[in-house]
Amino acid sequence: MAASLELEPDRFVALLEKLVGEARHLQNNPPEHTPVEDRAGRHVLDVLTPLGEEAGGPLRIRHVSYAEGRGNIIVEYPGEPDGGILSFVGCHMDVVTANPEAWTFDPFSLSRDGDKLRGRGTTDCLGHVALLTEFFRQLAESRARIKRTVVGVFIANEENSKEEGYDVQCIGFGKMSTYHANDEYALLSDFVKGFRVMRELVMHFNG
Repeated sequence: MAASLELEPDRFVALLEKLVGEARHLQNNPPEHTPVEDRAGRHVLDVLTPLGEEAGGPLRIRHVSYAEGRGNIIVEYPGEPDGGILSFVGCHMDVVTANPEAWTFDPFSLSRDGDKLRGRGTTDCLGHVALLTEFFRQLAESRARIKRTVVGVFIANEENSKEEGYDVQCIGFGKMSTYHANDEYALLSDFVKGFRVMRELVMHFNG
C-alpha cells in the first residue's frame, strides 16, 4: 500500500553516493564544463528498469536524448485510465561547478557528518534525483492501486540557460548561495520528511 511507504535511508544514501560520485562530469558551465547527464541517468535507470514494463513491472520508462550523453528520463506509475495525473517535475541531473581547492572536503565524493550529507549536488539537485528514484522504486514494488497516474521527470541542462533544446528551462531557479557554497550539504532527515510529503500527496490525490 502506498500509505505505508517510508524512505529507506541506507538505499537512498547508497544511490546518492553513486550520483555525487558522477558530479565531476555533471558540472554545467560551457565551454569549460559540459555535463554528461546520462552518467547520472544510468544510476536512475539501474534502479528502475528492473521494475519497468519490459521486465514485467508497472513502470513506464522513457529516456529521451537531445544530444549524445544528454538525456531526460520520464517515469510513469499508471493509475486508472481517466484518473488524471500527478507530476513531480524538476529534478535535474546537472550541477554547478565546484573547485576542489576551495573546499575543505572532496566535493565529488559523498561524505557524511551525522545527519549531514555533503558533496556537490546533495541539495541541488542530485539528492532530489535519488529521492524521486527511490519513491518510484517503492511505489512500483508495492504495486499500489491508485487513481491518478504518477509521473516523474528527471531533466538535463537546468543549470545553464545558454544552451537551449535539452529540457524545460528553469532560468534562475536554485541559485541561492547556500546551495552553491563551497560546503554544500543536505540533511538526511529532510529527505525522510520529503519522502513522506510525496507519499501524502499521492494519497491525497488518490483518496
